[in-house]
Amino acid sequence: MKYCFSLLLFSLSLSLYSGQGFQLPKNCTAVKTVYGDLDKDGRDEKVIVCNLNQTKDLKKNYKRVLYILKQDSNNQYQLFKKNTNILWDSKECGFCFEESSDPLIGISVKNNTLIIEHETHNNSRRTESYKQIFRYQNNDWYLIGSKYRYWDTCDFDYAYDINFSTQKINIAKDTGSCDDIEDSKKESSSFETYTYKFPKVTMDTYKATEIKFKPKVYFYY
Repeated sequence: MKYCFSLLLFSLSLSLYSGQGFQLPKNCTAVKTVYGDLDKDGRDEKVIVCNLNQTKDLKKNYKRVLYILKQDSNNQYQLFKKNTNILWDSKECGFCFEESSDPLIGISVKNNTLIIEHETHNNSRRTESYKQIFRYQNNDWYLIGSKYRYWDTCDFDYAYDINFSTQKINIAKDTGSCDDIEDSKKESSSFETYTYKFPKVTMDTYKATEIKFKPKVYFYY
């Protein structure tokens, strides 16, 4: 009798457990959440950005983790992907202008891809931004697009736009004059396209990279 009762309790607890969705770790505070279909199954995944070990002190710098959750047959979200290197720390914005400044300026789902955008300020005039586009294919998350931009409020504006699927990179450069910031003018512009055999990059292997293609021609992603 005891055996049957114990077996019944075990089956009940297993049933209840199996109906539960993924729970974030206790030391993880969700700061951004977006939804969208990332694997073309017609159902939205849930993307969560969380700060680790966050306290009430928003001036502190916190490590971040990315979670991607997928709905199961019971409409419960289960862990689909966890990544610890693609997101910058919460205060990795360089010359942060305000207490609430955040390097993560955008995260979204569009056309079955995950788009992540960061920005950092070198000083009051110069800014760098990184945009990565990831697609789930062949059971992994691949970098299919990237845009790196480095600009000054009046002196220059460089943009490096890479399509990893076509192996093409577009480089746009504008230069100007800072003699009169209120009436700064563009002095020159250039646009170049190159073909380069980029390696396959996944979300887990990604790191900010500089490639010297030839003298005075560099790629950034």
